[in-house]
Amino acid sequence: MFMKMQKAMYGMLRSSLLFYQKLVKDLEAFGFELNPYDPCVANKMVNGEQMTLTWHVDDLKVSHKDAFELTKFILYLARIYGDKITVNRGKYHDYLGMDLDYSVPGKLRVSMIKYVDKILKDFPQAITKTSSTPAADHLFQIRDAEEVAKQEKFLSEEQARHFHHTVAQLLFLLTQARRDIQTAVAFLMTRVKKPDEDDWGKLKRVLQYLLGTKHMKLTLTIDNLNQVKWWVDASYNTHDDCKGQTGAMMSLGKGAVVSFSRKQKLNVRSSCEGELVGINNAMSWIIWCKYFIDAQGYTIEQTVLYQDNKSTILLATNGRWSSSKRTKHIKSRYFFVKDRIEQGELEVQHMPTEKMWSDILTKPKQGKAFREMRGMLMNVPEEYDDEVERRNTSSYLLPTDEPHEKHPTKMTVQDSSMNLQQPMSVLRHCRSVLKDENRTNKGKTVTWKKCLPTHGGIRCDVDKTSRKWRERVRQVRARDRKMLKSYMSSE
Repeated sequence: MFMKMQKAMYGMLRSSLLFYQKLVKDLEAFGFELNPYDPCVANKMVNGEQMTLTWHVDDLKVSHKDAFELTKFILYLARIYGDKITVNRGKYHDYLGMDLDYSVPGKLRVSMIKYVDKILKDFPQAITKTSSTPAADHLFQIRDAEEVAKQEKFLSEEQARHFHHTVAQLLFLLTQARRDIQTAVAFLMTRVKKPDEDDWGKLKRVLQYLLGTKHMKLTLTIDNLNQVKWWVDASYNTHDDCKGQTGAMMSLGKGAVVSFSRKQKLNVRSSCEGELVGINNAMSWIIWCKYFIDAQGYTIEQTVLYQDNKSTILLATNGRWSSSKRTKHIKSRYFFVKDRIEQGELEVQHMPTEKMWSDILTKPKQGKAFREMRGMLMNVPEEYDDEVERRNTSSYLLPTDEPHEKHPTKMTVQDSSMNLQQPMSVLRHCRSVLKDENRTNKGKTVTWKKCLPTHGGIRCDVDKTSRKWRERVRQVRARDRKMLKSYMSSE
């Protein structure tokens, strides 16, 4: 018997495609245009300002300077998908496992403190001590398989399963927020099939490092949207099979927007050739980022690739014209970068090795070198103190075994569309903004109160029961009723 369904069934592969197609159709009807280089990013110009929407399945994130325009968009979605849509507004957002902190103007701080705490608690052994770096110098050294089997050093089936699970958790963590553990996890990923006791110890080293830097955040700032900077480096003969490791990072100011650490897939004969292979590994990301940012409406005037090997720079710029007897065997595909340079899409510049910040992604670093490069990768102080960072972190981002106070920015569609029957709530625990929950000003308690979801916090130096406070709330509510009524009647 065959049946044709009238609606998509949740969990089916085709259901995801049908939902995506419907969502795109509804967004285009509202005036959005998809970014051709990312099918889950859309843009729309509203009152001369760009509204940007990005989504993963049914989790949408939208931004615009005018909060009322966001409310109109939320109401538009509610008419189509129902009023049970959950809306989150404010300076803190939990999105796809990441905690996005917009509390400091001009900065985006990405953290996963609760997820790090979960990883540490899920691990079968208690992690009690800390480590200053995620990996020791012998990270890439492994024992011979026959020797390990003879000494019975392979992990048991249950322990190997825990190893695989924890490495998978770390992989998710590093791709979202913790770029400083990429090198160590990149190696551990190559060991999940048959891990031994040495690999278990290296995994514990990473967890010890995370315990000591649990509250570290990736802080992103932008200096110039017209210039993209890439640092691409490679280590030669790093792995046991003599293959190298490629590390790359991209920044628009401070902090790495994109970074990766990968084992190279072929053996090379020199460090020069290894660097060229590393550039080739990064080219897809370099070109895509340029095209994506261009499609977002920003003109990329210069894409700079920093390299510390001058021979590699000559090969990348001149191709086979700069080849010698030692490099004539290099396949033409590794001169793809030369074509992009000739087309003006890329510029290769020399950077001293001590300032190649992506070097931290090719080999385990220690001491001052690690702290300095981590500072550029994560945009954190070189002398990072986790306790100081914990005190400056909002309690909404901290893990706790006690029930959380309801987040004041989570609301239903009715709340988001200015349903004025809902009571006001006081926005507490904003230590990262106020340094404390309350502070005094001329003998009076100063608090931050959440008046309406579309207007953020209102600072008031009187108690919320006072006449001045009630009058201010009445004025704001009356204004928003008028705005909403005008918008609804126009639809």
